[in-house]
Amino acid sequence: MLIQVIGAFFSVVAFSFLLHVPRKYIIWAGFTGAVGWWLYLVLMDLQFSMAVATFLSGCLISLCGQFFARILKTPVTIFVIPGILPLVPGAGMFRIARSVIRSDGMTSHHVTQTLIVAGMIALSLMVVDSVFRLFFKNKGDCHVDRQ
Repeated sequence: MLIQVIGAFFSVVAFSFLLHVPRKYIIWAGFTGAVGWWLYLVLMDLQFSMAVATFLSGCLISLCGQFFARILKTPVTIFVIPGILPLVPGAGMFRIARSVIRSDGMTSHHVTQTLIVAGMIALSLMVVDSVFRLFFKNKGDCHVDRQ
């Protein structure tokens, strides 16, 4: 598991260079992706469904991105976009293409699984962002709005 987490860290760091993330934030983006992948692996070992593991891992990635953005005073996307790389269902897309070429009858299953994972990633990012917008109304303002 440790090798996979280290691999996730370095893959996010490399992807950050492709996305032109400023150099001083690349390590933080790598950390964000590594902890998200670590949580995914732990949840899968605990027999959680792939959808739940992806959702909770995406929430952790988004949460780390939100905290780093506030601490380092930079946009959230600098950490979240590279950080979700390990969760992106690339293998699912490959299985879809292979299944279509082979006509093995599993295409709909692979499409469904891939869409569920992609949907859970999007949902997790949206939920955490919405919660932060609710509690931290203004940029840089970390006080709870008590009206």
